[in-house]
Amino acid sequence: MAKMKAPSGFRDFLPDACRKRGELMRRIRAVYERFGYEPIETPAMENLAVFLGKGGGENEKLMFKLLNRGEKLARALEGKIKDENELADMGLRFDLTVPLARFFAEHRANLPTPFKRYHIGPVWRAERAQHGRFREFVQCDVDVLASSSLMVEADVLLATTTALNELGFSDLEVRLNSRKLLTALVLGSGVTADLAPTAITALDKLEKIGVEGVRTELTERAVSAEAAARLLECFAAARTLAGDALLAEIEKRLVADWKALDAQAAAALTAEIRQVLALTPDLPAGKLVFDPFLARGLDYYTGPIFEIAAAGVPFSLAGGGRYDEMVGAFCGQPVPACGFSIGFERIYTLMEERGMFGAAQRAADVLVAATAPEAERAAVETAQLFRAALLRADCFPGQAKLPRIFELAEKKAIPVVALVGPAELASGTVGLRELATRQTHPVPRAEAAAKLKSLLGS
Repeated sequence: MAKMKAPSGFRDFLPDACRKRGELMRRIRAVYERFGYEPIETPAMENLAVFLGKGGGENEKLMFKLLNRGEKLARALEGKIKDENELADMGLRFDLTVPLARFFAEHRANLPTPFKRYHIGPVWRAERAQHGRFREFVQCDVDVLASSSLMVEADVLLATTTALNELGFSDLEVRLNSRKLLTALVLGSGVTADLAPTAITALDKLEKIGVEGVRTELTERAVSAEAAARLLECFAAARTLAGDALLAEIEKRLVADWKALDAQAAAALTAEIRQVLALTPDLPAGKLVFDPFLARGLDYYTGPIFEIAAAGVPFSLAGGGRYDEMVGAFCGQPVPACGFSIGFERIYTLMEERGMFGAAQRAADVLVAATAPEAERAAVETAQLFRAALLRADCFPGQAKLPRIFELAEKKAIPVVALVGPAELASGTVGLRELATRQTHPVPRAEAAAKLKSLLGS
């Protein structure tokens, strides 16, 4: 029989990996809750009408759709249904943002306003699997709905950078831009309105394929050579400036050089960036910088957008932005929204490769083992004593020779074995064996939990 493996782009996780992933989620969740974000959950599947046309762009094309069963499937097999959209009416969520919009529209009457939520959960995309990218992966999102204040941008920026800092990532660079400002630059350079979205998609690849790669892609997307040259020359100039000087240069390009906007309109676009910079205090690690060519690929962004990079890391760790139109499409009225998503799988992979989790986490604090049949009940009772003291106690089933018991404890990274045999039954004691030192400490059963805590340093 052929060896069976998980499907391409999907993974199994062994116990140690599950413990690390669980700890990573707990640490991120704890930061989110310190900032006042509340947890929600949404189904893995949603009606296709929730996703289609909601700004997911390329992600919609990568959605796993669930094939209908019954009559529609029978008709399809008979060749009577040709349109694939008639074969499916549900799909697996490709992100946590679009389901949030549906969730808020459905439950708005029972939610506070503004609503601050976090959601940590799996999503699915039928894309080519590669290093750090999978078809099933976890996202960690924070969002604020029903507030247009730019204090929201400061809040999600601080929550996300605090979480990354507490995971061990320092020297962060948070790049900030405005989708409206980027669109103005694209149109001002001479790109026609119908090609603006495709030009922004190409600009989103600047860090991956470089200036000449983007120039080629812009040309292939029918952007004129003159417009491409203007955009990329502006990009080169932007890389030599920062802060107010860079904002002034962008205004100059739009007003004096390209004659695309008047001074008042250009100032209104840059004012949003200036306000976010002014409202955001010093980050817990790193700096917040304006980058007029940060694009972010998703179509649903309407205002400030941001992305986080770390020194020595060739990809972004988190990204997000303001999307003031999506939620309103479900509610029938305007609902401003802004959020940030941490790339959980990238973070996990990076921390694993860099040894940032430290030593293997133990499966339990103690392994309790009976060394004779008559001691089995006492072993189970001893394990319960440890658990009552809020210690994690595993219990070896049956009895075995000591080397076999110690081998299991070592494989599960359990530091102490509690031995219960005929001698311990007679004396009312437990033998606490430290695997690291090979010392055994006979202690009365009533004192075993306290002694174990002392040995564990807790």
